[in-house]
Order: sequence, then C-alpha cells, then structure tokens
Amino acid sequence: MKRIVSTLIPAVLAMPALAAPADDAAIGHVIEQHYNRPLTAEKCQLSDPPKGSQNLRNTAYCMKRTAGHTVTRNGKTTRYELYTGFAYDLEEKRINDAHASSGLAEVFVLEKEGGKWAIKLHGKDEVGAWGKTPDAEDWRFMQVGGQNWGYAVETAYTGQGSTVTGLFLLFSDNRNRIANSYIPTGLDNGAHYGNCTVYKGRERRHCEEMETFLDADVSFNRRLKPEFDVWAVEASLSGTQGKKRYRRQKYLMPYNGKTHVVPKGYPLYSLM
Repeated sequence: MKRIVSTLIPAVLAMPALAAPADDAAIGHVIEQHYNRPLTAEKCQLSDPPKGSQNLRNTAYCMKRTAGHTVTRNGKTTRYELYTGFAYDLEEKRINDAHASSGLAEVFVLEKEGGKWAIKLHGKDEVGAWGKTPDAEDWRFMQVGGQNWGYAVETAYTGQGSTVTGLFLLFSDNRNRIANSYIPTGLDNGAHYGNCTVYKGRERRHCEEMETFLDADVSFNRRLKPEFDVWAVEASLSGTQGKKRYRRQKYLMPYNGKTHVVPKGYPLYSLM
C-alpha cells in the first residue's frame, strides 16, 4: 500500500513561526505542571487513559514532547504542542507492549497572556499498536481550517493476513475543543486469502468475493463551507473489492463538531 498522508499534508501545511528559546522553556514548564506526575526512571510524565479506553485499568501513559509549532490564531500568538507516550503498566513497572495495546497522543494549545503562557485547549486520544504511538518523525503539523491546526499521522495495523491503514487527526475547532478523527484509507487482505485459484467451487467463490485491495488518497475539501471552521475531508478511493472496481471514487467526510463523519456507503466503513 502506498502512503496516504503525503497526499493530504502538502496542500495544508502551516508555516509556523519560530519561538524564542525562553518561550520553549516556559511552555514546557506549564505543560509539566499540567501533568505533575513525573516518572523519573523513564524521564516522562504520566497521563491517564482517555474515557472509553480499551487498555487495562492499571495502565497510564509515559508522555514526552514530540513537536511544537507557533502560529497566529484569531489574531493571537498561539502555540500547538504535541506529546506522545507509550502504555506503562503501573503494577509491573514496564511498557504494556501487547499488539492490541495503543499509545497516547495529546495536543495542547497555549496562548500568551500578560507575558505568561497558559493552556487554552487540551485533548487526547489513543493511537498506535504494541503499546506505542507512531514514531515522532511520522507526525505532521497541518492546518485543518481557517483558524485551526492540528497533528496527523498515518496508522497501519496487520493481523491474520490483513493490513489496515488509516489517517488519525488531533486538532482544534472554533468550539474551543480538541477533536479527533479517524479515516480508514486502505485494506489489503491478500495474505489472508492467498491465491484464490488454488481453491475450487464454493471456497474459490468465497475467496474471490472477499479479497480486497483498496487504497484512498485523502485531502481537505476547501471549496465547501467548513463546519466549526474545520474543512471536510475527501477520500478518493481506488482498487478492488471482490468483483467491484473503484477508480478515484470520491467520498466526502464533513466535520460535525466532534469528528469527521465517514459515510456508511464508504467501502472501508467497516474498519471504523
């Protein structure tokens, strides 16, 4: 499968301003005070799982700074900070590295008031596998609307011969919240079904009906009016699903104030 994030990011990358070293230090201090749960052995700060977490009860996340970008948002100098961390077993004092265990990503939006930085928005969500988030270099800072930005990363998961890819986004909107979206972008289950020609009769028909090779290019649709100052996502899907063929089929995914809504008619909807 080809990478899909590259099709989304170049068109919407923000041009962040450079922050002074003193600002970096001050912002780091504010976020450390927010956590206030240092784990000295790992040189990180612990964070609780978000509501609805699928990870074990005795799990926290070992958070470290991944990226930071300064922009002008609604006329104010604004800093976006991304922290990511691995799942930490509080009882066994080690990483929870089960295949199905995720890592955690958190976004902070800060503004300077009276010469001091303060957290204005904060949100988090689980992403990744083997207890970790995607690598730091895989995250991209991007503009998601007229006055909103966030971070995006491509995800991939392989199990039982099927590989699933998706786009994970964590971003601000004009309702003063940090929202998240997940867009399924690919499915390749060829390794699960193998070569269908080796089967006969019903087994061969089932294999041919279920074999899927789908891949989507993703971009923001700036032509439509944004909802809550967040652009809709548009997926252009190509590939095969059984006897069905897709060639740059368009699917629109508007933002509803909580997430980008993937339509039920989208062939990868079942991967949500």
